[in-house]
Amino acid sequence: MFGRKRMLFGRKRILRVISVLSVAVAAGHLVENMRSTASPWNLPSERSGPLDGRSGQGTATAPSGLPRAASLSADGDIPQLMGITPVAATADTGSQTACVPTVTLAAAEDASIDLALDAPCNQGQRVVIRHAGLSFTAKTGPDGKLAQRLPALDDEALVAVYFENSEMALATVSVPEMAGLTRFAFQAPFPVQFDLRAEEAGRVYSGRGAQAAQDGSRKIRLLGTASVSDPILSQVYTFPGTDLTAANLTVELRITPETCGNSYLGETVLSRGGNTVRGSLPLSLPLCGTAGDILVLKNLLGPLTLAASD
Repeated sequence: MFGRKRMLFGRKRILRVISVLSVAVAAGHLVENMRSTASPWNLPSERSGPLDGRSGQGTATAPSGLPRAASLSADGDIPQLMGITPVAATADTGSQTACVPTVTLAAAEDASIDLALDAPCNQGQRVVIRHAGLSFTAKTGPDGKLAQRLPALDDEALVAVYFENSEMALATVSVPEMAGLTRFAFQAPFPVQFDLRAEEAGRVYSGRGAQAAQDGSRKIRLLGTASVSDPILSQVYTFPGTDLTAANLTVELRITPETCGNSYLGETVLSRGGNTVRGSLPLSLPLCGTAGDILVLKNLLGPLTLAASD
């Protein structure tokens, strides 16, 4: 009986081996069939190098069944694109160029500057003209043009025109006559009303007086257009020669209901021989109830003279 059990056990073992071999043969045959009928779009099954998740390096080789145009390698004969016509990108800049403002400066008599502004796209607009610390407002005409004469403060004058849209146009001009002149400018923000006065050799020159338009280079020039928003007004007096003691300068501030009790900051510019010194002057107007009175500012050249000598 014991021998019979051994024979049965041996038969079962042989059957298991035969079954395993049959399954292996069938699997191998199936793999061969799948390889022979594989789609050319299958992913590559081999790698030319290890792809390690820790190193992040490795390259995959495209299978031979992939079309060359879709190959991951650039070494194949990739077909060239045909029928593409290159088109240059262009922009219509004609209107932009036409809107660029230009400024032309020319030296004029009495050490002055003639400014010609052409801003065709800024018709009837407020502009601010600045030169060596001097500032005042102006307004372009219906055609965007503006002609303005202003006294030079530098022998190598730089003049800038600022527009409401933050654009700026500037130009330079030489004014050699400034070497023998001295000028003083005073300006204050609106609505401050002021009058620059100069007493010289027994004569009084006033920015708003009738004599302001007389006596050639010694006249006080009024600059600035008040018929715009936030106007900036300036007055400039020209000294005879470079002697600072030749004239006594004062500024008269009118006390009005709009300015009484308020504080402002005035600005001064002293130009002597083509060199400029700028200064600021706090303006504290009396309380309301004194409208119609005048506040006189004196010793205007003191701080500027000290600054010029430093």
